[in-house]
Order: sequence, then structure tokens, then C-alpha cells
Amino acid sequence: MADSKKTITKESLSKILAERIKGLTQCIVVDISGGCGSAFDIYLVTKEFEGVSLLERHRMVQGVLKEELEEIHALTMKTWTPEQWEKKKSKIPKEVLEA
Repeated sequence: MADSKKTITKESLSKILAERIKGLTQCIVVDISGGCGSAFDIYLVTKEFEGVSLLERHRMVQGVLKEELEEIHALTMKTWTPEQWEKKKSKIPKEVLEA
């Protein structure tokens, strides 16, 4: 849970997502805020997204991060099914995959 005195890190955000989103097979969090914990790119892959619209996927993620979003100023989400991940992962910059 977010604490107004605690900065959200990519490690803490990754742990929260892995704990709260069922069946994640990929969870990549990239801190794009320069270390202040206010802006992140996230890449999430789960079968739970199959048959779910992009808008609903994002709402699902926003729902599990409701408290943390009070501390995060910018969040870019890539929410993919395993099949979409296989098609798109080759286009993700290598430094992101190694993050």
C-alpha cells in the first residue's frame, strides 16, 4: 500500500503488480522519472487479458494500483496477452527487456 512518505520504486511497483494481478507471466517496470518515483512505463502480460478490451485492461491495472496512483504522476501501460507478447516483444528496446 502506498504511504505518502514513501517513494514508489520500480522494484516496489513490480512486486505490487505481481502480487495483485493474477497469472502475470511478464512484469517489466521501467522508471522514467529520473529516480523520483513519479513516472513509470509498465509492460504486463497475462492470460487474464484475453477477451478484455484495452480500456478494461487499463482499468484493471488502475484498480489494483488505486492507492499507489496517488503517488505516481505518470504511468504508461502495455497490457498484453501471451500471444500479443510473442508478436510484440521483438520491438521492445533491449534495455527495457533487461530492466
